[in-house]
Amino acid sequence: MTTEATRLEAVIALIQRAQLDRLLLIGNGHHMIDLDNPVAHMSGYRSVGPALMSIEADGRRRLLVHADEEDAVADFDGDVQLTRDIFASVAEFVGHGAVAHVGLPDAPRVLAQAIKVAVSVRSLDEDFYAATAAKTERELDAARRVTRIAEEGYAHLLEIVEPGMRECDLAIAVNLFMRARGANDSFLMLNCGPRQDAVMPSSERPIAAGDLLLCELSPSVEGQFTQICRTVSIGPAAAIVEEKYLLLVAAMQHGIARVRPGARVGDVCAAIDDDLSAAGYAQYSRPPFIRRRGHGLGSGSTAPGDVSVDNDTRLTPGMLFMVHPNQFLPETGYMMCGEPVVCTTDGFELLTARGSALAQTKG
Repeated sequence: MTTEATRLEAVIALIQRAQLDRLLLIGNGHHMIDLDNPVAHMSGYRSVGPALMSIEADGRRRLLVHADEEDAVADFDGDVQLTRDIFASVAEFVGHGAVAHVGLPDAPRVLAQAIKVAVSVRSLDEDFYAATAAKTERELDAARRVTRIAEEGYAHLLEIVEPGMRECDLAIAVNLFMRARGANDSFLMLNCGPRQDAVMPSSERPIAAGDLLLCELSPSVEGQFTQICRTVSIGPAAAIVEEKYLLLVAAMQHGIARVRPGARVGDVCAAIDDDLSAAGYAQYSRPPFIRRRGHGLGSGSTAPGDVSVDNDTRLTPGMLFMVHPNQFLPETGYMMCGEPVVCTTDGFELLTARGSALAQTKG
């Protein structure tokens, strides 16, 4: 069982193996479904702007945040240094000795420059995220709760969608519904059309009978994101759409069946690709039509990374990620299905209560 304490112990052990005095974590203030944020990952604190965290070899933890965020870090179990100029405070905060960093590539340019002056350019990103890849029990509990919210949001979408409604109005209604159910944030992609190349942000286009509605619902609870991917036919679906959607769902299920401790992430993707290749869609199972078949779920850590054929990461219990064979097919255009999955000690846990199925509205 992974807890905040065991995660910290893993990082301290990493610092000691690397013979460091401390590890500098760099948070850029972004808290997104597919971006890592090491400060949020190790502190639970999601800063409004850039923030730094130091973990010492003896386990002591320090935060450097803007003075306006003093109240937000009142519960942090460690030392807090407040500043009006985080860039000017870097050198003093980092101090002397052997220091490595995590998160530099995503730091704002001015902050990155200040850190490069204060710290020898030694990245520990890969080792850090490998050591902390498993979600804590608290994060997994949040993921389960927010997945229920995502499914409730999707059910609400099916209740209210109708021809003539604008995409953007539907998206706003679904987002507000999920917020009312307890989501603290939401990243939602939703668009419609008789034939589409990809899922896109919502526009002012009115939804029409005969459209396929694509939606990617990604709310968060306590900073932990989840995601479900769904496709809806506005009115009865064409037979070819029903047939090809079943093909995507079957491919997704074959990919999920590969999830177990020790399995290679790339093999989850390969199982999906192999299904679609066998059905005659090999050329559509690689760029520019598809780049990945899923991804980790932030906003602290996105381990195990992209579900792509070149990802050699080995799955371990507690890893949380999406499996979604969202796919363009020449007969139907783009369609979506996808589920959040946790690797367990003996296989996997599917977080959704109801899996992907092609929904069809009356209108």
